[in-house]
Amino acid sequence: MHALALMLALGAGSARAADPAVAFSSGGRELLRVTAWSLRGRKDARVVEVMDPLYGKLKRYRAVPISGLLTAAFGAAWIEDGVGEVFFEARDGYRSHARLPLLAREGGMLAFEDIDSADWEDPPREEAKPGPFYLVWTGADQTPADGYPWPRRIEAVTRGLVEDVYARAVPRNCPPKSRAPAGWAVFRANCVCCHAMSGHGGSVGPDLNAPRGITSYHEKARLKEYIRHASSFRRTQMPDFDRLEPKDLDDLTAYFDFMAVKAGTK
Repeated sequence: MHALALMLALGAGSARAADPAVAFSSGGRELLRVTAWSLRGRKDARVVEVMDPLYGKLKRYRAVPISGLLTAAFGAAWIEDGVGEVFFEARDGYRSHARLPLLAREGGMLAFEDIDSADWEDPPREEAKPGPFYLVWTGADQTPADGYPWPRRIEAVTRGLVEDVYARAVPRNCPPKSRAPAGWAVFRANCVCCHAMSGHGGSVGPDLNAPRGITSYHEKARLKEYIRHASSFRRTQMPDFDRLEPKDLDDLTAYFDFMAVKAGTK
C-alpha cells in the first residue's frame, strides 16, 4: 500500500515537473520558475473577467498579478528603481517588452487557465491558442492600442535594457538631423517584437537587415503601403499598422536606410 502511494506521488510529481513553465531571469541568471500547478496554489490567484482583444469578447481566466511575480523574481526594488524593461518571450519567437512603471500598475494578470475551456478556446482567426501562459489586463483602457502588452504563449520573462538586448538594432553615431533615431522609436514600438534588425529582435517575421537591407529590394512607397495595410496584399500574420502617420513611415524607412549602410547590406 505504501509502495503504491509512493509510486502515485512520484508519478504526480513527474507530471508536474514536465508541465509547461515560465522562467523569470535577469543578467543571464534564472531567478524564478512557475507552472500552472504552482500558480494555482498562490494566495493571490483568482478568476478575472477581461474584454479580450484576441477573441473580441469577454473572457474569464484564472490568473495571478504579474506585479507579484515580478516582485518574487526581482525583489521589491524593481518597482522603485524603474530601470530597464521586461521582455516576454513566446514559444513562436514573438518577443514583446514593456517598461517597468507600466507593469507596476494594477490590472496586469498572468493567466494560466481558461475558465471557459479546458484546453484553451480556439481564437476566431487562424491563430494559435494563447495559453498556457497569457498576459491579460483587466482595465477598460489597458488595451494593446493603449500601449499595454498582451503577449501569448509566454515561456520566459527577462529583465534587461533594450540597448543591450537589441544592441545591433540601435542606430548609433547618427549624423546631425538624421531621422534614424525617430525611426528606431517606431521600429522599437511596433516591429521589433516580430522582426530582427541585423540579428537582434523577434523571429516571427524575417530579419529586415540580413543578408540585405529591406529598402535595397523594396520600393519605399510600396513598402510603406504594405506596412500600413499588409492584409490588403496577402494573407499574413502581420497586422495592419494604419495608425502610423506618413511621418512615422518616413522615419522608419530612414532608419532602414541608415542601418543598411551601417551594416553594409545596402
